Amino acid sequence: MFHFLSKNLNLQLALFVLLAIWSAWIVFVQMTIMPAEGTMMLFQYVAKVWAWNSYVVRVCVLVMLLATAAALIQFSHRHHFFENRSYLPGVFLLLLLNCGKFLTVLSPALLTVFFIAVTLLVYSPNEQASKMKDRLFILGLFIAVATMLDISAFGIVLFLVMMIAINNVTSFKDILILLIGIAIPYIYAFSIAFISNGLPAFLQSWRDVDVFVPVRRFTGMRVIEYVALAYFVVVTVMLMLRDKSLLDSKLIVIRQAFNNVNLLWISMLLFLLLGVVPLPAALVYLTQPVALYMSVAVSQKRYHFVFDFLIVSLCVLLCL
Repeated sequence: MFHFLSKNLNLQLALFVLLAIWSAWIVFVQMTIMPAEGTMMLFQYVAKVWAWNSYVVRVCVLVMLLATAAALIQFSHRHHFFENRSYLPGVFLLLLLNCGKFLTVLSPALLTVFFIAVTLLVYSPNEQASKMKDRLFILGLFIAVATMLDISAFGIVLFLVMMIAINNVTSFKDILILLIGIAIPYIYAFSIAFISNGLPAFLQSWRDVDVFVPVRRFTGMRVIEYVALAYFVVVTVMLMLRDKSLLDSKLIVIRQAFNNVNLLWISMLLFLLLGVVPLPAALVYLTQPVALYMSVAVSQKRYHFVFDFLIVSLCVLLCL
């Protein structure tokens, strides 16, 4: 089924449009916002805008969602994961987000998904050194905003640091540029709070952040959620191993890009435990690498129908 879909670009585009319409319906009809208590300071401002006019936020979320899907498609195309043009990464991403009910609640995690996509699209280890240093500094500024929205967005920092350390010759200098870019918005926010006599409130906002929610609420989940969580991990690992075997014969730059996706999965898996979003809703942090794993697994010549079954059954479990 999915192997046939991978060969038909028009069908992929039609399915992508249908899933985008489904996503828009959920965002504008069903979406609510997560309580702002215990969240990062910038997300509390998002909650205030939602209270003022929720449709402004809904439009922004939908635009970010579609941009995320488009960025994932472009990332896979740029790194030649497929022999021909494919919309499968965007299709699988929207399918996971809709089936997993990740769009019914606007949480900091959902916003972080957008920042992850931008990071994947902007950072390229094979870029010229001078261009990459400028991009790393801008990425640092961008990611600092993400961490002010969601504490788990520090997983993007770990992801970038690991990628730079593994892929770049001048890794120490590049990591330093990235960290300087991240530090500047924090220094600016601290300075504004200090000048306006708001420093105690600024520091208190950090102390009030409710961390390790997935860990503390792990024992309070439903049985079906434990099953879905375990199955999600098992299927993801199986897809990851299959993709590795399929891409082992590819060019080194393709294998390098796939390893970067694995680093993203590991980084966000670690930092989702730190965040304010409970499981299984916190699995939204992993949807982009998993969507790429699914796309590669069903688009290669060595096709096995068992992976169709695994993907469909995972989507069904996420719906429950």
